[in-house]
Amino acid sequence: MSAIPDSVAGYVEAGGPLFLFMLAVSVLAVAVALGKGLELLRFRAAIRQADERVVEATRRGDVEEARRLAERLPHALRCVFASGLDRHLGHVKGEAALAMRREEKRAVGRLKSLVWTLGSAGALMPFVGLLGTVLGVMESFRSIGVSQASGFAVVSSGISEALVSTAMGLAVALEAVVLYNFLQNAIGAQHREVSLLVDETLELLHSGPSARET
Repeated sequence: MSAIPDSVAGYVEAGGPLFLFMLAVSVLAVAVALGKGLELLRFRAAIRQADERVVEATRRGDVEEARRLAERLPHALRCVFASGLDRHLGHVKGEAALAMRREEKRAVGRLKSLVWTLGSAGALMPFVGLLGTVLGVMESFRSIGVSQASGFAVVSSGISEALVSTAMGLAVALEAVVLYNFLQNAIGAQHREVSLLVDETLELLHSGPSARET
């Protein structure tokens, strides 16, 4: 067997079951990142729609129209604006600010779901790779002892194959950390955009005609 695998099957054979596990984690990380990326794109479109329709109607002082338009928002933001406008119009008891902040946290919480898996993968995969290397080195020396073979070529071949696990663990960890940081930054940016729209909506509701009449 060559010291360095020259095919995917060779790497799998050298790394063993842990290599397959790390490969599965890599695929899972990419799948989570792609799913969250699409969710963020839809969320960004919902923010734009809320700004151009709901908040714009509130700027004009037409709160009833704003409430009707809020019902047409994607689910991600519908509850955020509908809850506050309903309370401001007296359709539901409670404070508009508290309701909107609560629904805002819920919407952002849904965006953050599963992102923790990327952080966990980035932290754990180097240790999984190291475990695979240690087990591989142990097996290599056991085989040398059984076969009574010796020499640098024999030892280096087994160790180089065992190090495949460490390389794979580091590669998966780097992939997961990059994806995790990207998603965290993107979610934080979307959270700020939603928070600014909520602040503006509440300010408009508090300073509007209906607020002055009360």
